[in-house]
Amino acid sequence: MFRTLQVLRQMSSSVPQIQLNKVETQIVNLLNEYTRYFNEHKTSATQQPLELRITGGWVRDKLLGRESHDIDIGIDHLSGVEFVTQLQEYIKAQNGGQSVNSGVYKIEKNPEKSKHLETCTTKLFGFSIDFVNLRSEKYAEDSRIPEIEVGTAEEDAFRRDATLNSLFYNLTTGQVEDFTGRGLQDLRDGVLRTPLDPRKTFLDDPLRCLRLIRFASTYNFRIDELALAAMREDEIKQKLREKISRERINVEFKKIIMGKNPVYGLRLIEDVGFYQLFECEQPGHEAGNEAMKTSLKELVQKYDSVEQELNKNETLSRLLATVYSSDISKQSLFLNLILYPWRDEKMVLGKHSVPVPSQVVQEALRMQLKIRDLVGLCCSTLEKYNSTYLHWNNIARSELATTLLIPYREEWRLMLLTNMIVSIFKDSQNIHTLIDNGARFADYVESQNLQDVHNTKLLLNGKEVAAALNRKPGPWLSDVNAKLLTWQLDHPSCSKQDMESYLHSISG
Repeated sequence: MFRTLQVLRQMSSSVPQIQLNKVETQIVNLLNEYTRYFNEHKTSATQQPLELRITGGWVRDKLLGRESHDIDIGIDHLSGVEFVTQLQEYIKAQNGGQSVNSGVYKIEKNPEKSKHLETCTTKLFGFSIDFVNLRSEKYAEDSRIPEIEVGTAEEDAFRRDATLNSLFYNLTTGQVEDFTGRGLQDLRDGVLRTPLDPRKTFLDDPLRCLRLIRFASTYNFRIDELALAAMREDEIKQKLREKISRERINVEFKKIIMGKNPVYGLRLIEDVGFYQLFECEQPGHEAGNEAMKTSLKELVQKYDSVEQELNKNETLSRLLATVYSSDISKQSLFLNLILYPWRDEKMVLGKHSVPVPSQVVQEALRMQLKIRDLVGLCCSTLEKYNSTYLHWNNIARSELATTLLIPYREEWRLMLLTNMIVSIFKDSQNIHTLIDNGARFADYVESQNLQDVHNTKLLLNGKEVAAALNRKPGPWLSDVNAKLLTWQLDHPSCSKQDMESYLHSISG
């Protein structure tokens, strides 16, 4: 990506060319062939000829040297459904009544768009492609769903979230079109700028704020200062609360966290003050809100340097890579580091009391339940975990397993990293001691073959324990099994007969 940016920046003011791959060439050739047919046979002398453009992210990514499968075709005066229906008929006619080799297999209307907009999704040569009118938009005060009207290519370009996302690829001419006059230069400079006044852009659709933050963190671009200033306005933040559902916010936030540079995205969120994404709005948690702001600031200021130090250690580098390789673990790590100030706080919901971090993850961020439960567990047990972890090399093998590993199951690495990073944030002067201790702990877990200890099965099952003691199975087995597990963990080489002897010794 950065090499491509350098190439773009070295270009003169001439418009760069897009290199199509084999499948893209097939798609463009087919659509151009049909467009010529349509214009020759179905357009009256007074009717504007049909013209197709690929819009938005595909153009941006191709100019950045990235392959993209997200192809959106803008149509100037037909709806998506009308165009694809007629395209399908044309393909069948060209193939003896069958749509062989075309890959066109179905038409779908997209119900999530405005009711004024017909989008058609179909397949060509294995690519899923959206066809939609070029359009202009008008927003009501309290809704992010716009009133849609068919628009010109220029109107469509100016309604988009960023100039570098408003570039079009004209299928007829094979040229990149920059109707805002800023898109190509902003792409060269790595700048995210709104085509229109940023304040109006964000008031119309506040979700664009998070989209720009996501693009910035994905491509390592900077956001224009005027756009950042608009994001910081209280009115914009209020509109984000009023007009955008938590589910839509979750989509953007998750993409930020799962991207290549999540800390940069979080830094921008902290910079503009979008704390409302995480805040617990119920009364009585104001102190936690302020502590959360501090933890977010701490995270964006310190995490990158801590990550660099962790990656210098071979053991911890592997550990971090394992956590990053899992969507659930990676999201949970960053949420742990943001929400741990609420670790001791509970919220009463009906007859139940739940950790505040769990509630924030579920209600504010609309994350999946596994992440909710995992973040709640990690945050609420952080202090207890650390008090044992500080002396891990002086405790029994069984205690280490039952307090630092088994409760977190396969996510024990996540908990270890959470505890280490929080400790380093608080005591950065001792970072190398803390890192060395964490690496030795992880090495010990592997050397003792404890990494999957949560899957340990007792050498004697419940029926065998009951038979050995000549008792009927019942609730009493729970306490006995806990003792047997402790003994088995402390005697990893024991046999079934050894355990049976131990069982009789504690039951005499």
